[in-house]
Amino acid sequence: MTASEATRPQRRVGTFTLGIVLVVAGFAMLASLLWPRLETGLLLKASPLILVALGVETLLSARGGGRVKYDWLGMILCFLLVSVGMIFYAAAWAYENGEFFNAYNCSRYADETSFRMDYEFFNGFDSHTLYLDRGDVLEGRIDTCTGWLEVEICDEDGEAILEGAALNGDQSVEISQTGYYTILVHGRKTSGEFAFARVPAEETPPAETEEAA
Repeated sequence: MTASEATRPQRRVGTFTLGIVLVVAGFAMLASLLWPRLETGLLLKASPLILVALGVETLLSARGGGRVKYDWLGMILCFLLVSVGMIFYAAAWAYENGEFFNAYNCSRYADETSFRMDYEFFNGFDSHTLYLDRGDVLEGRIDTCTGWLEVEICDEDGEAILEGAALNGDQSVEISQTGYYTILVHGRKTSGEFAFARVPAEETPPAETEEAA
């Protein structure tokens, strides 16, 4: 070992990977501000590279006999990097499977009588609860251009009165019991629109009138 090698300060394991993560994270934050419509899910999907970088750093240091410190601070740093990588991986998995609400060019309106959305991109879950009287009719319309949309309407007991994947067209549900009803929509990278509205019982034409007509 030369004198220069002996006097060269040791580098703690994980510091190089930490530096890369900080640089990439900073550029990602800047990009998200400059381009708000940037698909941030791609950054989450790249999170396993944290573990790859840490592994490469460790292997190269061991192979070259580099002066790397494996003290308790270095172990804590490695643990934090691995934990961050695993958390980001879990977030990416949840994002890919629609656990988060992600939409753009989306208009949403919900009140005590209706629930509707119009969107160019919708990925995730959304819901709205309506109070409906017995005899009311919940009328809806679903138009899906791309992707996949699942709709489920449940009563207070959690029993589904309407459910299905890739529903399209007109939907109509007659309410047999007064109470609160939840409309749950699950989009998978879909574009289109849907609308559900309460039609009060007094506005619903009697069955005899419909048959006579």
